[in-house]
Amino acid sequence: MTPWEHHPALSRDRLIAIAQLIVRGRNLALDRFDPDVGCTGWTLGCEAFAFQRHQIVRAAADTDWLEILNPTMQFVFTIGDVPARFYRGEPEDPNTRTLKQTFSELQQLSLFGADELVKLTAEPLYRFAVETDLDGSTTAITFVILGGEMPVLTWSIPLDEPVTKISPLWVEGSEGVELPAPSVGIPTKKKKDGTSD
Repeated sequence: MTPWEHHPALSRDRLIAIAQLIVRGRNLALDRFDPDVGCTGWTLGCEAFAFQRHQIVRAAADTDWLEILNPTMQFVFTIGDVPARFYRGEPEDPNTRTLKQTFSELQQLSLFGADELVKLTAEPLYRFAVETDLDGSTTAITFVILGGEMPVLTWSIPLDEPVTKISPLWVEGSEGVELPAPSVGIPTKKKKDGTSD
């Protein structure tokens, strides 16, 4: 099963778009990392979280399917109606903090109708697992649906694929506008005395 078979809001393009925002935020934190001024793994982690969160918040302002439920340090956003969070770690081994469900997530999940999603678990948690290398760079992002403490569905997000916005080339009812023929010629130069060539 794929995430979009579980819930149609979790489309392939949307999951890739969120993953790319997470990668961009982490890369910005890595660009600023400088041990000579006191940066440590802890400061990198804090900045990576803040920058990733910022990328998603900025994108939500212009994206109709992306909304921020909780902008605090317990950051929760929605993809369509599905509440999601991200964490650094392996998809098969979520930590205790990752397994906590925030009030805004519970409230959002209570809005689902019985026919809206394919049931994998009673209270699903939707997470993006961000795996990193020793230097902090992103090696993989996996979309995870957790049931209890175990993943019930994982999907590795391809990070090298571009996301394209699909827009129609022709919109029904949009008629062209008739324009007069353009006047084409060499412009005349005016002399300083007001006469032209």
